[in-house]
Amino acid sequence: MNLAAAPPPVAPPPPAASRRWAEAAWPALAGLLAAVALVLYAAPSGEWDWQPALAWREPWRWWTAAGVHWSAAHLAMNLAGCGVLALLGWRGGLGLRAAAAWALAWPLTQLALLAQPALLHYGGLSGVLHAGVAVVACHLWRHERGSRRW
Repeated sequence: MNLAAAPPPVAPPPPAASRRWAEAAWPALAGLLAAVALVLYAAPSGEWDWQPALAWREPWRWWTAAGVHWSAAHLAMNLAGCGVLALLGWRGGLGLRAAAAWALAWPLTQLALLAQPALLHYGGLSGVLHAGVAVVACHLWRHERGSRRW
């Protein structure tokens, strides 16, 4: 009689379509952020930027403030940041869970600005992009070794 424990069952790999969706989630979110920034660049900023006095009355600003840019240079730098993060996430193998964490950070970065009530207006992707960098760094630190980690 063999008293050794049986090895745990191995879960079957996810279907190919499911894997492709998970692999596309991170670059798709980066593309969505870039698209929001491009669309809102031509819009009146006062209707979409972060204003702490309107945070609870107009909660869409938790998302739209990231798309507001007051100069073409600011927009261009943040669009470049979206591109870099899309590439980093794709090459780093970030999947659906990482994309969900980044998506959750999108409104929370604006909401965190309530801690600074003197900031009467805010616009731009900087906070959301930095949150994306943090997600990439945590993922690589946890799941990679050696040169891929760095």
